[in-house]
Amino acid sequence: MRVDLSWLKLHPKETERFHLEKLYGNVEIAKGVHLLDQAMVDLEVTNTGRLMVGKGEIKARMELECDRCLNRFEREVELPFTVEFCSEDNRAFFKNEETFVYFVEPQVDIEPVIIETILLSLPITTLCSQECKGLCSICGQDLNLAECHCQEKEIDPRWEALKKML
Repeated sequence: MRVDLSWLKLHPKETERFHLEKLYGNVEIAKGVHLLDQAMVDLEVTNTGRLMVGKGEIKARMELECDRCLNRFEREVELPFTVEFCSEDNRAFFKNEETFVYFVEPQVDIEPVIIETILLSLPITTLCSQECKGLCSICGQDLNLAECHCQEKEIDPRWEALKKML
């Protein structure tokens, strides 16, 4: 996904809009995270003089793995993001700021920013639904599909007196 900043670079205080699309077709971007079909990015970049600030939105469909039941499921995302472009000529003004995308050529690849935004938006625990029951810890049965008939472990005899109180 490349944006051409050649016109914008020559026009300070101007804004340019970009619409980008890329066909991924089930590409794994992280363990258990696949981008499906087509990702679309709408981006509006403003030249502030020394750097260019972009604000946009990512629309994509992902396939994820549930942390409880290990089933794969799909999720659509619409994520806002920002990106700051800085010409190599102006790098000295910003002391190698790590969040900037530095460029020499007017064609700038923003795919790493898009992938990073998607990955950072993922929750710590990925669930197919809030009601997911997960897997039985003894037999491995998917508790969303059927109940299992496993026996609960015997209670430690030292706790038996506490059980009688309840």
